[in-house]
Amino acid sequence: MHIQSRVIPFAFLIAGCATDQTDSTTALVTYTEEREMCADRSATRNAYFGDLHIHTGFSYDALPFGVKLTPTDAYNFAKGEPLAVPPYDENGNETGILTIDKPLDFAAVTDHAEFFGEVQLCTDPDSEVYATRMCRLFRTGVFESVGQFVDVNRQAEPQRIAEICGEDGQACYDAAIPLWKRTQEMAEFAYDKTSACSFTALIGYEYTGTPDGNNFHRNIIFRNSHVPERATSYVDAPTDQELWAALTEECLEGVDGCDVLAIPHNSNLSAGRMFPSYMSGFENKDNAAAVATLRNAMEPLMEVFQHKGNSECFNGFPDVLGAVDELCNVEQPRTLGERPLFRGGSVTVEFCDGDEIGSRGFNAQGCISKRDFYRTVLLTGLQDEAEIGVNSYKIGVIASTDTHIGASGHTDESDWIGHLVLESTFDSRMRDRQSSPLGLTANPGGLAGVWAVENSRDAIFDALERREAFGTSGTRITPRLFGGWDFNANVCSAEDVPAAGYADGVPMGTDLPARTTAQAPKFLVLANQDPDAAQLQKLQIIKGWIDGDGQAHYDVIDVTGQENEAGEVNLQTGEWSGSGASSLCAVFEDENFDPALPSYYYMRAVEVPTFRWSWAQCVALPEDKRPEACTNNAPKTIQEMAWTSPIWYMP
Repeated sequence: MHIQSRVIPFAFLIAGCATDQTDSTTALVTYTEEREMCADRSATRNAYFGDLHIHTGFSYDALPFGVKLTPTDAYNFAKGEPLAVPPYDENGNETGILTIDKPLDFAAVTDHAEFFGEVQLCTDPDSEVYATRMCRLFRTGVFESVGQFVDVNRQAEPQRIAEICGEDGQACYDAAIPLWKRTQEMAEFAYDKTSACSFTALIGYEYTGTPDGNNFHRNIIFRNSHVPERATSYVDAPTDQELWAALTEECLEGVDGCDVLAIPHNSNLSAGRMFPSYMSGFENKDNAAAVATLRNAMEPLMEVFQHKGNSECFNGFPDVLGAVDELCNVEQPRTLGERPLFRGGSVTVEFCDGDEIGSRGFNAQGCISKRDFYRTVLLTGLQDEAEIGVNSYKIGVIASTDTHIGASGHTDESDWIGHLVLESTFDSRMRDRQSSPLGLTANPGGLAGVWAVENSRDAIFDALERREAFGTSGTRITPRLFGGWDFNANVCSAEDVPAAGYADGVPMGTDLPARTTAQAPKFLVLANQDPDAAQLQKLQIIKGWIDGDGQAHYDVIDVTGQENEAGEVNLQTGEWSGSGASSLCAVFEDENFDPALPSYYYMRAVEVPTFRWSWAQCVALPEDKRPEACTNNAPKTIQEMAWTSPIWYMP
């Protein structure tokens, strides 16, 4: 729950129509902006799909490689307009045109804030440093230039590049303001404030720290147009606590009406850095509890899936008990053991030892920690609570793309052209670069989903804040999870199943209500397939708990649809020989429930197998025209999935 000073609500500041204060849907949204009321509203929430991780030519790792697109281009693409995309011709012009099959409902362009100033100075012919060696290299995309920016983000105490920013860095600090202002203006222009509510553009940026080569990135998302003058970057605040303090000072306390969330991403590449245990590393339990409480307020969600892979789970952690889950391997860029490196040599990847933090996790070389993944970091939160009195990871999920070519929400396997310029040709996409999730080891990314009253900034932000959010691996599955003690066994036959879910239980992202006389909790699980994608195979509950000895456990339970597992995919046609379902619904009662043990439950919806992008694009070619690269070790099929935020039980 957010600290009380977070939001300064402006109740019913909705222009253009009369507002009935008894309307139940109005009461469900904390309004902070003036706009028309959405015509499409639902007290039982609508599913909206978006992308909260998008880069354009405002980013230091996109512009030097030829990306000239602005946030406006990315928002227009999300709305369904065509986008000019790489590869580039000899004059640096895009040679491709891309469109998205279905427009998004919401999006946030999240360009890297670290080098807003450097990008501004190096691309402005009137700036005093435009002609410097570093700026010239930056404009031509030479790795030496981009690599120096990357090195800044790898430092524990980052310092700006003096050749561009001056010895004190002030020139870049000041020059960042105009680019951040343009980011805001473009989001404002893209936002539909009419009653049609066709598209919501949220203002955001990426905080991009990579200390010791470990991923420590967050996307910073604001509720409305009331935002700080500057975007706090890793250079300004190189630890998570410094970031939260800066956002508190500069947004929550510094700007009237400002509210903000930070969403960590790619914990799968953090080598134990992203989500530490709160049982150690603090002066005392009270201090640990205070920091954990702040973390929950600032970071209620994580990005579970994107272009650089799957952060849900990993098999085999020695101090976590649970059976092997094959779906943890879907788009998992990291493996244990020895692996070759792209530029020669090899590296051996092992599990991190206890609280160990490795190095070079971003390059898939560091150790692999149980705290790099959603399922097991939720267990860490339960273990911390037993020691410090606060669940340190009360965290839900979304997913997104991390596109660096402005292709917001483009997740279609069959025509994916890569999310980096380096992946924009078929040959480059099919290369296994081995040391990083790039090319063959990458994927089209996922989508963020929310259950919100309407498609407005306040309603979307409220849904993110209360964790009534979900992520998908790219298709538009609509998963719902409710928990309670008294669900009727026939609830799936009700006229309005979600209404029954809210009436008799709580939605994803919350705690189970106080226990009744019932012996065990019940969970209502339901999902509809993406009508333009494959059918559903099954719905699963993933349960995690801590036993009386402090031992962490998880269990993966097939709840409904198990009969759809039998079958195979024709590797030439893509046809699935088994059965599937357009929708699934069931009530699960935890027969192994122990009321003394803290636990969590989240749902995973799974599609029947389909072609992975790398095989889909090969099989689309005549067999005698398929390049040698089509013979590779990548899986030919995948199973698209959706993950809900959890429901927690505490004794």
